[in-house]
Amino acid sequence: MVLSVLFPEPRLSCLYAQPKTSAINPVLSPPGVWFVNNRKMANWDDTSRARIAHVQTQLRPLLCQAVPDSCRHLRGRGSVKGAVRSLHHAVNHARYVARFDIKSYYQSMHHDVLLSLLDSAGAHAYCRAVVADYLSLPDRRNTGRGMVAGGSLSPGLGALYLAPLDRAMDRRQRAGTVVSYLRYMDDYVILTKTRWQLRRAIADMHTVLESLRLCVHRTKRFIGKTSHGFDFLGYQIHPGRAVRPSREAYRRLRLRSRRLYERGGDLNRLRQYLQRWWQWLHGGLDRLVCRKGGLQRLIRHILSHLHIPRPRCRDG
Repeated sequence: MVLSVLFPEPRLSCLYAQPKTSAINPVLSPPGVWFVNNRKMANWDDTSRARIAHVQTQLRPLLCQAVPDSCRHLRGRGSVKGAVRSLHHAVNHARYVARFDIKSYYQSMHHDVLLSLLDSAGAHAYCRAVVADYLSLPDRRNTGRGMVAGGSLSPGLGALYLAPLDRAMDRRQRAGTVVSYLRYMDDYVILTKTRWQLRRAIADMHTVLESLRLCVHRTKRFIGKTSHGFDFLGYQIHPGRAVRPSREAYRRLRLRSRRLYERGGDLNRLRQYLQRWWQWLHGGLDRLVCRKGGLQRLIRHILSHLHIPRPRCRDG
């Protein structure tokens, strides 16, 4: 009883109370900041977390209208498997492909550009104030760049930042100079019928990225013929062939399997992990993924990589 008097629980009406003017700052409290694999993370207090969740709900319909359907990581747009299904179908109608990845996407996002895009989307002044604090408070050095990873607002804001690129590519697709364009966060693919169309689309892409003050990654890219195949979201896509796991997907699988085994995971635990990975690989793709060798071949490959002898059946 005494604790409830000294530390009363905040009411939801107080958490969601919107300031009368946008000049009230800050709306959120400064979070704890740390880094995981060079990605900035933030730990907000309960009041700030509730306000962020409230703004996320308010922004969801605005983002669905402001971000074209070619951006697939927003809720209800098919996510990874929907993007792979669409590419598997579209690649049969294109001869050239360009796949790009934005260099240090979250770290390169400029706050003023993102807030301007948010204003263009018609966001309320309170939502803008919360987003401004969401961007600026973890920025301890006041660089005006960067966004935390893992926050509930980050996927939606990440979708909004590249919306101008989505609209530019969609215009080319409606004009018939681009066969297909798909984006998942900062990874995107452009499919065309001719080399000239691909060059014009890439030139248009660089113009948009320059206005957003972004640049593509130097090594995480592929430009060439679709017949050579290309990787996207952990899958390798070829025209006229079944989808396969990419080399990077296999590399990560071997790495995580080794970590599991070195932490004391027995053969049973390793089999369970590989079975779940196999189910994820094929889930949602309607038998579009190659099943050659099946799960047992995958298990034999991982055991051989880890130098684990395969168990033999005992007689009798």
